[in-house]
Amino acid sequence: MAETLGQVKRQFGSGAVILNTRTLTKGGLLGIGGKSYVEITAVREMADLPIPLRRGTLKGRSGETGRADGAAKTVSPAPAAVSSSPSDDVLAEVRDLKAAVASLIGETRRAQAPDIPEALYGTYQRLVENEVAEQLARQLVARVYDELTPDQLRSARAVRNKLAALLESFLPVAGPIRCPRSDRPAMIALIGPTGVGKTTTIAKLAASFCLREHRKVGLITVDTYRIAAVEQLKTYAEIIDVPLEVADTPARFGEAVTRLADREVILMDTAGRSQRDEGKMAELREFFSVAKPDEVHLVLSSACGEAVLADTVERFREFGIDRVILTKLDEAIGFGVILTCLEKANAGLSYVTTGQDVPDDIEVGETSALVDLILRDRASSDQVVWTPARAGATTASGRSLLAGGAAG
Repeated sequence: MAETLGQVKRQFGSGAVILNTRTLTKGGLLGIGGKSYVEITAVREMADLPIPLRRGTLKGRSGETGRADGAAKTVSPAPAAVSSSPSDDVLAEVRDLKAAVASLIGETRRAQAPDIPEALYGTYQRLVENEVAEQLARQLVARVYDELTPDQLRSARAVRNKLAALLESFLPVAGPIRCPRSDRPAMIALIGPTGVGKTTTIAKLAASFCLREHRKVGLITVDTYRIAAVEQLKTYAEIIDVPLEVADTPARFGEAVTRLADREVILMDTAGRSQRDEGKMAELREFFSVAKPDEVHLVLSSACGEAVLADTVERFREFGIDRVILTKLDEAIGFGVILTCLEKANAGLSYVTTGQDVPDDIEVGETSALVDLILRDRASSDQVVWTPARAGATTASGRSLLAGGAAG
């Protein structure tokens, strides 16, 4: 090594800059008996290289390479030095790397889907990128191909309109809570795993019933496990002026229902249960045996993956899922999981939540708005926009929702 460094110094002068060194072996059999030598890559001065090349990329600037065996080669000259900052260069390299990875993923998917027509492969890829299950994406694309003419297949608008119509058939909606009973309060229970936003959602529903529909609402919570859970719901109840009952046993739940007998609707807030905690699930069954809810809404987070949602639906199916509420649309990466979720639950979508604000940031589920989210081009925007089609929508309608926002 010392001899080689000396050779570099003699050839390039004292200002030489070492860019790279490595030890190589020539000759021998299977690496035995070969002759080792050191290769050093160097330039006369660091100033001779533009910033990107100073990190070791030897393309496009005059310089020389010194080697221990005495050979030297000249790198061909390039245009004038590039003016850029190190951070710009890092970002450029990250973009190039992301593009290369995306290209590789695309090529791999294309090889795995030879049956997808070339004219519709971009559509298929966008569906998969938006978390639509691959099998369902194949079925949708196949139907589009079969039901459109060759001229229509060349029209992006015609393809999108056909795909949107097909998707709407996979997105059943149940509409809002109607509270039809008159002889006693309608009991509406919200169930689901921990961390999906049940308490915030129940506060939004209570506020909407009171402030917009002028209904008499009561709240019962059985969530006495989570720290400050009761205090959180109590604060909401005081703000919208509705009674709140706390029941830590099924017997006390029955007493709470009696005290709220003058209400039109009672919203039941259950504790978040891990779907794998059989003890907690058994406890929830006891509460349900007393509550006998008229509607059971399974609350799921849109930010979860397909496997988690499917497992959650399966575990909570025993409680009789009537409807599904999807929370945290503002945090979701892809919306295709909604299709799988509703299919597994065999239930319609009642509401979606799009942020943390109470009483806003809750919307009645609509197929057209969900289809727009599923078909959106993720590459063109990092924002999620919920655009209901119904007339007179005044809450989250048409508003930009920054991805990764507050829990809902």
